[in-house]
Amino acid sequence: MRSMSDRSSSSRSILGPWARPFGRTCLVIAFALAAGAASAVEPLPAGEDTASGWTRERKAVALNLGIVAGVAAYGFIHWDWGEGGARFDARSEGWFGAGTRHGGADKLGHMYTGAVATALAAALYRRWGYDDRDAARLGAFSGVLLTTAAELGDGFSPEHKFSWEDQVSNLAGVGFEYLRLRHPQLRERVNFRWEYFPSPAVRHGDHRDITTDYSGSRWLLAFPLRAWGLAHTPLRWIELQAGYGTRGYAGRDEKYFDRARRHPFVGIGINVPLVLESLGASDGTQRVFEHIQVPGTALPLPP
Repeated sequence: MRSMSDRSSSSRSILGPWARPFGRTCLVIAFALAAGAASAVEPLPAGEDTASGWTRERKAVALNLGIVAGVAAYGFIHWDWGEGGARFDARSEGWFGAGTRHGGADKLGHMYTGAVATALAAALYRRWGYDDRDAARLGAFSGVLLTTAAELGDGFSPEHKFSWEDQVSNLAGVGFEYLRLRHPQLRERVNFRWEYFPSPAVRHGDHRDITTDYSGSRWLLAFPLRAWGLAHTPLRWIELQAGYGTRGYAGRDEKYFDRARRHPFVGIGINVPLVLESLGASDGTQRVFEHIQVPGTALPLPP
């Protein structure tokens, strides 16, 4: 995920300065809708044809070809890939240092994108009849494919270039979610979430893309106490958290923050998936909140 302060507007894009983040948002939303549609039907028996004659293997191939084609098409149309005959190039962006462009928040955004893409793809594969092990493996493959295609394309962008730090972050997110999918105990004990509350720049109309609104975002690991031996105590409703975010790094933030600062934190929160379970919510709904942190349900609150 890049901040739009990183690049100039594309004269070819009808979306103006919001083309890149809007495009990535559309890809993630489309992927989420596809996963949701798949989860609404029962899994097919292994190898069984649908009415259209599409086996699960054929669907898997189509999905991954679609990922590459979709990312490439949008990249060339809206993200300036190859513009001016740009050749592949790489650069170092740093990690979480105070002097980096986003203080490291973008790296957590990459990790989160990799993790969520893997989770969504695995959900599709399970619905298509793959067992949990194969769904996790193929989900990780699709997660790597999606994030790597976008990052390699950036290598042909005259503005961004390929970033090894971004790619390592992509792979770390995919790898973490793969481990969660393969090991149910890990999945129960650790959630990787994004919490978002619009920054002042968004609230005042100075920025329009939530995926690059780093001053309104933070990412965290949540540790539900019910999975750590406290399932039969009142503490089962509580979880411990540790996370990171940044504030005031973008130029648009200057009038709202006196300085740019990094924000590591530890906190305590309500186990929202458990609350939903007690209310009879579906497993799918509970899983959404393994990846999304509801603002206001934990301390410290967003600064």
